[in-house]
This record gives sequence, structure tokens and C-alpha cells, in this order.
Amino acid sequence: MTTGTIGKVAMMVNLYASMGYGFFLILVPDLFCDILQAEAVNTAWLRTIGAALLGTNVLGSWLWLKSPSLDMGRVQTATAGLEAFAMSISLLLGEFTADNIWMVQASVVLAIFVTIGLFPTANEDFYDNQIDI
Repeated sequence: MTTGTIGKVAMMVNLYASMGYGFFLILVPDLFCDILQAEAVNTAWLRTIGAALLGTNVLGSWLWLKSPSLDMGRVQTATAGLEAFAMSISLLLGEFTADNIWMVQASVVLAIFVTIGLFPTANEDFYDNQIDI
């Protein structure tokens, strides 16, 4: 699998996973808490996170897939990396009220894999060597 394919697949996973989570968090944050068996203390934060996922990850991934560029690749890679780092730290510190639910660990693992997959899109050589991304 070429770096072009890896980058494109990772960007598509970023788009669709973020779209699913984003709409779910905006539309039904209480149901999200119920599924995770988490306390629904302040669902306004979940709606805000959903909006951020849609605005940054979904729109950014869609723009990159439409017209791949180094700057957008760097933004998406940095965003995914920061999200993966933050979720990993929260999981390690036991900050998730639902840390024993498989969905939390799966989300962290997915964020780490997406970040690794996006890494080539943040590299200038990726664009120099690609004829058709």
C-alpha cells in the first residue's frame, strides 16, 4: 500500500468517524452517555465537541480529499494527533467516567491509528511524489 493510499484512507476514516461521532454528540448527547454508561453531567460540552469534530475534522478532511494540500494535511494530522493525545492522557488518568467500556478504548485506538495514517499527508514529499492521490 502506497503512502498516497494510506493517507487517503486515513483521511476518509477521519471524515466518516468524525461525522458519526459529531452528529451523534450534537443530536443526542444523552443517548451517547447512556451507551457509554457515563454520567450525563454537562451534555453542552458534548454538543460543543460534536460541533468541533464536524467543523474541523469533517470539513477539513472533505476539503483535503477534494483538493489535497500540504497545509490541510498538516492541520488534519495535528488535530488528530492532539485529539489522540488528549484522549490517551484522559484514559490513563481515569478521567473518563466510562473507562471500562470498550467504546472508549476503541475510540482512543482509532484516533491513534488515524493520526499515524495521516502522518504522510503532513509531509511535503508526499505531494512531490504523488501523481494521483
